[in-house]
Amino acid sequence: MQHEMRLIDTNGYTVPGAVRYGVPTDQVASVEAELKALAEPDADQGRELHLAHAASLTGVSASNQRAAASQVRANRYEVRITPPVA
Repeated sequence: MQHEMRLIDTNGYTVPGAVRYGVPTDQVASVEAELKALAEPDADQGRELHLAHAASLTGVSASNQRAAASQVRANRYEVRITPPVA
């Protein structure tokens, strides 16, 4: 059976470029490792985005953006595996 696999970020969205279609069952573990390797660069980018936005703000708004940046963690990403519908 073939599966669809995708990396999901902390907000529940699919990470761009992190979807694999038609993955055979015997390759699920290796593709999962490949997708998880994409989590850290995506998390880094998310943190940088929040921090850049915080630099243009002041007071509570800036603090909120810095706090949001500290919450972006690669270990909170998940790989969803979906078998195809027959």
